[in-house]
Amino acid sequence: MHTLSQTEFRLEAEPALRQVFVNDDAFDEPFSPNVVARRIVYPCFQYIEPPLINAIVDAASTVGDAGCYIYDIWAVERQHYYISLSEFPETYPGIPSAKANRRNNLGMSLELENTLYLPTGKWGIMISHERHGMLGGTVEFMQCIQQAIPDIDRQVYNFIEERLRRPETGKFGPAVLRLLPGMLFHVYGQTAAEKILQEIGVSRRYWKKG
Repeated sequence: MHTLSQTEFRLEAEPALRQVFVNDDAFDEPFSPNVVARRIVYPCFQYIEPPLINAIVDAASTVGDAGCYIYDIWAVERQHYYISLSEFPETYPGIPSAKANRRNNLGMSLELENTLYLPTGKWGIMISHERHGMLGGTVEFMQCIQQAIPDIDRQVYNFIEERLRRPETGKFGPAVLRLLPGMLFHVYGQTAAEKILQEIGVSRRYWKKG
């Protein structure tokens, strides 16, 4: 693992980042049109933990990359790292073996919002402070994730119920109603997004197409 300078990020890593995410806001519509397979995953804390991180590393190996970039979005001075897939078990803080061996992770300490993505731009995941992840990539990559985590398509419902619905009223606040429909259309497309909105009880007057 090594830290990238700002110049290295602009020249080497940022072009790959923007193949996956066109902006750094996990509540906006961040995916590039190049990203054909998309999911909202939950929970994702400051560090992605098993089984998702294991599935991501395995899927990344399947699509042929040797490592990935990590972009610490919320750092005061934004930090960028490159980490090889072989280093993940002893380096990435979300993996138990790395937690037990902190001296090997070179002091990596990520903020609540950060992004992992491949140098080829084949996949990426953006973590939000609300503990959801925007995961996207090739169809092959997502099929690998789906095989490892069969309930991945249910995780968006857990995110909505646990983080977005107000527990005291059972309703959604104005900010959620303003953002959530567009977010779902952006990730899942019209048919699947409408199904989710119907199932969670959001009135059609709030819907908008991404």
